[in-house]
Order: sequence, then C-alpha cells, then structure tokens
Amino acid sequence: MGLLTSTVSREIGRIEYMINKYEQIRSALPKGTICEKHIGNKDYYYLKYRDGDRVVSDYIHKEDLKNLTELVEHRKHVELMIRSLKNELKTAGILINKKGSNK
Repeated sequence: MGLLTSTVSREIGRIEYMINKYEQIRSALPKGTICEKHIGNKDYYYLKYRDGDRVVSDYIHKEDLKNLTELVEHRKHVELMIRSLKNELKTAGILINKKGSNK
C-alpha cells in the first residue's frame, strides 16, 4: 500500500468516525424551525417539525425561546458538518478507486 493510499485510507476512517459522532449529537438536538405568530398584541412561538406526514407545532414558552433557538441553530450547523463530511468521504473514495485502478 502506497503512502498516498495509506493516508487517504486513514482519512476515510477519521471522516467516518466524525460523521458517526455528529449524527449522535444531531439525534439529541431538536429538529424543526421556530415560527412566530402574532395574535392580538402578543407574540407566540412554536417549534414546527415533521413527524411522518404530519407537521407538528409545539408551543414554546418565552423563557425557553433563547435556549431552544440556540439548540435549533446548533442542529443546523451539525447537519451542515455532516453534509460536508459526506462530500469529503465521497471524494476520498474516488481517490482510492483511482489509485487502485492505476496499478
């Protein structure tokens, strides 16, 4: 096994490990979007997400709004990292396949 193949293989292992860790983090975070409704002179906040074919709206108390907003934003960041790592994994797989076919 050449140096390049060995390095890319280790990188694939690291990427798979990171994807697994980020997926564990994502599963613990709330999914969905925070929506605001104006009724009368008051604002009400809801976490909307899909549960199968249904769209579920859960009321958010004002004291929980800041924390939940941060958690939803963190989930979006984690999902972005997972997508990026999967693209890197795909690229690394292409490199390994090209290296193997050049022998």
